[in-house]
Formats: sequence, C-alpha cells, structure tokens
Amino acid sequence: MTAIARIARFATSAQMNRELTDVIAPAVADCFGCILAGANSEVAKRAATALADQGAGSAQLYGCTRTVSPLLAAQMNAVAGHAWDLDDWEEPGNTHPTVVLLPALLAASHIHPSSGADLLAAYAVGTEIIMRLGEAVSLDHYARGFHSTATLGAIGTAGACARLLRLTESQTAHALALSVSQATGYSLQFSSNAKPLQAGWAARGGLEAALLAAQGLTGQAHVLDHARGFAGLMGNYDANRFEHGLDRLGTPWALEEYGLIIKPWPSCGYTHRLMTAALDLRDALADLLSEITSIHAQIPDFHAEILPFKNPATRNEALFSAPACIAQILSSGNLTLEDSENEFWRRRDVSRLIALTSVTAEPARRPEMNYDPAQPDVLTVTLSTGEVLQASCATPLGAAQSPMALEQLGAKFAALTGKPESAFGSVLSWPDAPDIATFFRGESL
Repeated sequence: MTAIARIARFATSAQMNRELTDVIAPAVADCFGCILAGANSEVAKRAATALADQGAGSAQLYGCTRTVSPLLAAQMNAVAGHAWDLDDWEEPGNTHPTVVLLPALLAASHIHPSSGADLLAAYAVGTEIIMRLGEAVSLDHYARGFHSTATLGAIGTAGACARLLRLTESQTAHALALSVSQATGYSLQFSSNAKPLQAGWAARGGLEAALLAAQGLTGQAHVLDHARGFAGLMGNYDANRFEHGLDRLGTPWALEEYGLIIKPWPSCGYTHRLMTAALDLRDALADLLSEITSIHAQIPDFHAEILPFKNPATRNEALFSAPACIAQILSSGNLTLEDSENEFWRRRDVSRLIALTSVTAEPARRPEMNYDPAQPDVLTVTLSTGEVLQASCATPLGAAQSPMALEQLGAKFAALTGKPESAFGSVLSWPDAPDIATFFRGESL
C-alpha cells in the first residue's frame, strides 16, 4: 500500500482514545482564544478587506458578526489564529497543528453538522497524520526551508476534514493526494505577514481537497512517498523512516507520546527555552539589572537560523529575536501582546540588555530531535562584580513536561480576549457540544 492508502485507511477507521481529550480540549480552547485575539490584527483585517467579496456563506468569522463561505472562513480564521504566534505547536513535525486544523474543521461543520465528539475524532486524526508524517520526513524538511505548518498541516487537515465530512476510504485517499499539491510554504517568510497567510492557505487547502474528493476528483496515490513526489522533492526521502512513521499511526497516538506545546508568550517557540531560563534567573537578578555586563545564549544551530534578528526594528522581528525576548523576560518577567504593541524592544531597560546579549549557535548533536534533552539552551549572565549566573532549559514552559496549569491557560485566554478567566472554562466544555458550529458561534460573541 502507498503511504496515502495507509493514512486513508487509518483516517476513516481509527477509534479515538478518549484519554486524548485531556490534551485536545485545552489546545482547542486555547487556539480559539488566539483566533479571537488575532481577529483584530493588521494581517487579519487587511486580508479580510482584500477578500471581502470572495465568498458569501454561513460560516463564522470569529471575533465579529460576519459570515462567509466555509473555505474563506477556514482561511481567515487560521490567519487570525496565527497572527500573533501564540498558538500551540508540536515537536516531530515542527508545526502549529491546531491553528490549521481547528478553523478548517469548524468551517466544515457548516457543511456537515458535527458534534464535539466528531470534532475530537477528526482533530485526533489530523494531528496524528501531521506528527507521524513529521517523523517520516524528519526535521530535514523544515531545515530545507519549508514552513511545515503549511506543508504537513495541509495534508493533515485534508485527512481531518475527510473524517469530519464522513468521506469513504477511497475519497479520503484522493483528498490526501490532492492536498499534497497545495502543501507548500517557506520559513523565509517568517517575520512577515506571509507566515500567518501560509497557515490560512493550508487550512483552506486541506478543506478544499476534501470537498473536491467528495465530488469524485482524484489524485495520484503515490504522490506523497515517491522519489518525485512530496517526500523525495521536499525532504531526504528514507523509505524505512516512512515505513516506521506509518507503522505507528495511532499505536500509540502521537499526542500521547509527544503532547502539545501551548505557548505562554507571543513569540517564536525557539525563543521559549531561553525565555524559560531567563525566568528562572529573574528572581536573583530583579534588583541587579543595572549590574549586568553581558548576557550569552547558546542554542542549536537550526534554532538560531529561525531567530536572525539581533536588533529588531519591527514587532515581527522582535518576536523572532532571541536577545529581545531574553531582555524582556529579565526586565519584566513576562511578554504579552500589550508589550509587543507598545514596542517593548525600544524601552531603555530592554534595549540596554539587548545590546549586551550575544548568541552562539552550536551544531545540533541530534538534528532529528527538535528539543534534545541532552542539548538544552544555556543562558549565562555576568555581573559587574564578576559573578556569573547560569540557567539551562531543555523543555520550555508550556511543553508536556512542564505544562501550563488551567489557571494559567485561563489567564492567557482572558488577556487575549478581554473576557473573564471563567470564560475559558466555558469554552473548555466544547467536547460535550451537540453542535460545534452553534457552540463556537456563541462563544465568539
């Protein structure tokens, strides 16, 4: 069987492990808060204006009262959710899975009425496809410059939407094949509007592929794992690695094995180990910031490549700047959307620390691992007295090994949406909803 045939069989027949609800429910609720917050972002508003006349329909644009076609809703809600880079991500594929899957599935629920339980199963299928394909293509795919949220995300979304729309195994295979032709995006676009737009195109492309396949349109079954297809052209194709990843579909579920990383701060995830280390040092340094003479960060080389900005000039650059994010945490102990809006990197106390910060990129010892526990990020701070303080971090705050408490997630939701913290608990009940389109429309307003 081809990889697509095997994934299609899994997508249509998999029975979800109900324990996954503990991982999926907060991730969906958190991402919904990100969508509401991003609805007022520059990129979401400009994209909505640009595409205003491209499709009428009943699907909700969250954060406002406007409705559009399901395809446009999938695209625009994903753009909004990824606008501030606050949505969750996963390690093996190096993607932001929920911000692509959730908007597409909610849009699909306006085509095929679906319950919270239906959304759970479809989301589980989608993340499994994304994460196991991430293992199959390895981080080499990302290292080549592909934005894996846009590439793997489009394919996983096609499988998830096929499940929600109740496509047959054959239709699902064609949906997956068609989605491969739409699966593209580049990390060189990071720190520009194109990054959230690429997430939006992946959400739309995955749903569109499922809708096309439902009407009998076809794709080639070997386009995913062929030397002249996705695997061979967009990565270092290894048939054994592909076989290993597909053998593990649902056994165990990747969400059980890896979990998700829910972000506490609106910046690139590769800044978060350093920010967690800075937070560990902050109590000792809170009254000594003026005594700092140097700050040194040591990180893996492929992380450093995504964080090129030493002296950021814009908001987007600041969120991909290790020196800026470290300085902000040392200075204030937090980084919020309000801090970004107020151009935190320009504050005198922060800009002084940015100037004192250097970053060393060391070769990844195990490049197949996103977060190698044997190669943590290391942050070293030197004071004018000669005293040196150091902290290392292998897994950041928000990872499965160091999860955010529900109270922290509620506080994040409140900060993003302006709603009371108790509202997060209400959104968290979505798995019990008899109709998810109605449920999320009500929670949006």
